[in-house]
Amino acid sequence: MSVVQAIMALLVIMILSISVIAIIRWSNLPGLGLLAESPTLLPISVILPTWNEEKVISAKLDEIFSQDYPRELIEVIVIDSASTDSTIKIVENWILERGPEKTLKYRIIREDERKGKSASINRAFSEAHPDSEILMMSDVDCRLSKGALKRISNWFQIEEIGAVTGRQVLLNSMQSRKASEESSYRDFFTRMRSAESKLSSTPIFHGECAAYRREAISSHKLIENANADDSQMAVSAVKSGYRAIYDSQMLFFEMAPPNGRSSRIQKVRRAQGLVRHFWRNKKMIVDRKFGDFRRIMAIEFSLHIIAPIAVLLGFLMGLAHICLVMAEPSFSSQSLGNLPAIEKTMLISDATVFLLLLSGFLGIPFPGGRLSLTFFNYMLTLVWAQVLIIGGKSLHQWQQVTDVRDALAEHDRKSKY
Repeated sequence: MSVVQAIMALLVIMILSISVIAIIRWSNLPGLGLLAESPTLLPISVILPTWNEEKVISAKLDEIFSQDYPRELIEVIVIDSASTDSTIKIVENWILERGPEKTLKYRIIREDERKGKSASINRAFSEAHPDSEILMMSDVDCRLSKGALKRISNWFQIEEIGAVTGRQVLLNSMQSRKASEESSYRDFFTRMRSAESKLSSTPIFHGECAAYRREAISSHKLIENANADDSQMAVSAVKSGYRAIYDSQMLFFEMAPPNGRSSRIQKVRRAQGLVRHFWRNKKMIVDRKFGDFRRIMAIEFSLHIIAPIAVLLGFLMGLAHICLVMAEPSFSSQSLGNLPAIEKTMLISDATVFLLLLSGFLGIPFPGGRLSLTFFNYMLTLVWAQVLIIGGKSLHQWQQVTDVRDALAEHDRKSKY
């Protein structure tokens, strides 16, 4: 048992060490340099997938309307997955109120049944105005920063760029433990995505703010029952010979799930999409035509598919190991001293891990406690996502996190006054 546990521990340490070293090295690469302001802005279609979004849709439309971008170059497509609330009515009234504003194009696509976000994106992208060189998706429960559309257009003036995503800023990062954990995870996420973008491309995108060169994804369709539509399209751009990059200065704002239940709903759905995403594209790791991107895919595959299994097995082995040692009739401090070296080493490691996790769970300010708990929780989420996939349970028709909508609606209301 100790040998198996040691192997799992070494595997996880190796994956994490390689990831950290890669981030440090790639972060020191020159990258693309400063983003230049272009006098020419490109036509863009902004896709807003909706399903029962009556609480937040009006503020989202206000936000797009207020962007500093030529309105004749923007098309807004609201594609609704058979909402049962007043979402469509609110959108129609919002458009009527801005009747004199003829230069900004609005369209509503009504779907007869709810098929999932990926199906909606496929349809909306295919029906976007033919002049739109940029196809963008943005979730209704996020808010873009001022100038986001201009930054997107400026990026696509660079010929090698095929996809761009932005950086998430949590509006409630200090209001709950779960929100704080999410913020901690996102800090690591930001560093990794930025480093990957300097080396080549990042395979993980934020659907809240993701834009694509139409030409880069025109020959690809989203797999509609697989989630991770944002990341699917990013890798599609790479397959077309373009780069998919993360812009840490292009901000969008959203609410972190305020409690454990909401967090689990959101994280398991996202995790399942990413597990499928990396498993489906695993051949890119050995395909030489993808150059440096192979190294990125290898690390992400290891972090999302291999490491979670190793963490769970190692944790269970460690727990069983401690229980077996303590259950021995002759258990005492003296007997501990007589254990083989590997047994003592693994017991010390087990105790350290449990101390870190416990301190993170209890909120004790122990160095590394919160980060360890965040990492462990995410690994368990990835394991559960894999279990659901094996069991045939797909989350592509997502369960809406209503707590997030409620919190954002309240934030929108306060922002007006």
